[in-house]
Amino acid sequence: MSDVSNEQPRTEPQTTVARPVVGRLVPGEAAGAEPPALTLRELSTGALLEVGAWPNHLEKVTKTLSDLAGTTLPGRPGRFTESPSALVCWIAFGRFIYLGAAAEDTARVDGALEAEDAAVVDLAGARRIVRIEGEAASEVLNKAVAIDFDPAAFPAGALAQSVIHQIPAVILRRSETVFDVLAPSSLADALIDWMTDAALEFGYRVGEPGAVL
Repeated sequence: MSDVSNEQPRTEPQTTVARPVVGRLVPGEAAGAEPPALTLRELSTGALLEVGAWPNHLEKVTKTLSDLAGTTLPGRPGRFTESPSALVCWIAFGRFIYLGAAAEDTARVDGALEAEDAAVVDLAGARRIVRIEGEAASEVLNKAVAIDFDPAAFPAGALAQSVIHQIPAVILRRSETVFDVLAPSSLADALIDWMTDAALEFGYRVGEPGAVL
């Protein structure tokens, strides 16, 4: 009679890969390759407005925005400038996005611009901002946008309007390895889902929320 073993076959333990929480950036969360090469975080701002200068009033509007922000505006669209209290994006001819450190900046900007000079729209609550930083940040963004992120072509202080995963976005290059992405609040969860999935290849961690300024 042959012996019959009652031992169960041994199985190797499975490694569980952490997956991102859908539509959210949870501080401390990490996923993908180790060690993570990227950091993602959400940013907030005290005031966020879009300013549209009416024809023939651009010079007056740019001077007013410069005075309010305490810095000289960039000389053309596709650039942004910042001071400790404000960041001003020149997103298209006659169109600006003004981010202020203080909530009171909403009323300050609106009150400083006459209705015959510009239209001012309060975007607070209508936009969310996600920061992606790390050496591979531009590679992640290039999975969705055909922008030459070489620093010679797209230096710090440059911005671009684009579409990421069918989501309209404004991309700001804050430094060689840091980008801020502004997206409609209603679509920001989908942007975060795309970004965390695209970043898995390089590994990412989620940092604490911060302020734009």
